[in-house]
Amino acid sequence: MNAVTEIAYLVIERQLNLNRLSGGYQNEILALFQDLAKDIERKIGARPLTEYSKERLNRLIADIRDEVTETFNEQRDSLKADLLDLAADESKWALSAINTAVEVDLARVLAPAPVLRQLVREDLFQGAPLDEWFKRQSADTQFALTSAIRTGVAQGETNGQIVKRIATQARQGNDGVLDIKRRNLETLVRTAVQTVANNARNSTWAENDDVVKALQQLSTLDGRTSDICMAYSGKQWTLRDKEPIGHNLPWNSGTPRHWNCRSVMLPVLKSFAEMGIDLPELSQSTRASMDGQVAAGFTFEDFLEKKGKAFQDRMLGAGRAQLWREGKITLTQLLDQRGNPLTLAELKRLRRENAVLKQERDNLRKAAAFYANEGSR
Repeated sequence: MNAVTEIAYLVIERQLNLNRLSGGYQNEILALFQDLAKDIERKIGARPLTEYSKERLNRLIADIRDEVTETFNEQRDSLKADLLDLAADESKWALSAINTAVEVDLARVLAPAPVLRQLVREDLFQGAPLDEWFKRQSADTQFALTSAIRTGVAQGETNGQIVKRIATQARQGNDGVLDIKRRNLETLVRTAVQTVANNARNSTWAENDDVVKALQQLSTLDGRTSDICMAYSGKQWTLRDKEPIGHNLPWNSGTPRHWNCRSVMLPVLKSFAEMGIDLPELSQSTRASMDGQVAAGFTFEDFLEKKGKAFQDRMLGAGRAQLWREGKITLTQLLDQRGNPLTLAELKRLRRENAVLKQERDNLRKAAAFYANEGSR
C-alpha cells in the first residue's frame, strides 16, 4: 500500500471514530431532551390547561421558554469546550497521519493555537457561527412548543394530549415537537464535529507546506453520497489559497459541504525530489509511494473489507458489523454510531496509543538498519 492510500485509510479510520464521538453526543442530547420533556410535563401539571386564564397560560409558556433557553445554552457551552479540545487533538493527529504513512517524521508543525480557537469561536458552520445556530434552534424550539400548547388549548385537548403533541409520537404517526427539534440539534452537533475536525487538519497541513502541496476531497464515506460530493470527489485545491487544480469547482469552505456530510480532505504530499531532500535510508518503493492520489474507484466497502473482521467488529460494534456483512443493514445505517459511542477522552487515548506504536515501529526499523550496517562491515 502506498503512502497516499495509507493516509486515506488513516483518515477514514479517524472519521469512524469521529462518528462514534458524535454518537456519544447524540445519546447525551437524547437524555437531555427526555429530561426537558419531563420538566415540561411537570410544569403543565394535572390541572387542565383549558381552564387556565390567559395570564397564567402566558406565565407557563414563559417558564417553558426559559427552560429551553437554559437547556440549549448548557449544551452549547459544553460542546464548544469539547470542540476546542478536539481541534487541538485533531491537529496532533493530522501530523501523525502523514508521518505514519511515509514512515518518516516529516510533518512537525502544529496549527497555531489562535487558529484552532477561531475554528470554534468565529468560523462558520454551514453559513453561520455556532452561537447563532444554537440561538436559532433554541428560538425555533420555543416557538414550536408555544404553538403546540396554544393549539392544544384552542382545540380543547387534555393535558395528556398536549404533552403527547410536544414530547413523543404525536397523532397519525407524526413526531412530537421535541422529537423533531432533537434531531435538528443532533444534526448540528454532528456537522460541528466534522467541521472542526476537517478545518483543524487542513490548518495543520497548511502549516507543513514543505511536505504538503495540495488538498484533495475524498467522498467515499457515506452509503448515499450527495450529488455535490460526487461532483467534488477527487478534486484538488492549492494548499493556502484554495485555488482549483485542473477544474473550476470553488473551495466553498471545503468539507463538510452540507449537513451530515462525511466527505473529508486528504493532504497531497510532495515527492522527496520536490522537497529537495535525499533520504538514502528509505527504500525506492517508499519513495515512490509519495506520488499519486487515491484511486478514483476507492470505496468505503473497499476500506472495511481490507481492514478485516476484527477491525469491523471493534469500530462498528460486533452485532452491527455482522448485519452489514450479511447485507441486512445499509452503510448509512451502519455509520450511525450512537450504539457504539466514543468519548473525547477515549478518542485522545487512541491517538496516543497509535503514537506509541509508531515510535516502537520506528525504533525497530532503526535497530534493524543498524545491525544490517554492522553486519556488512
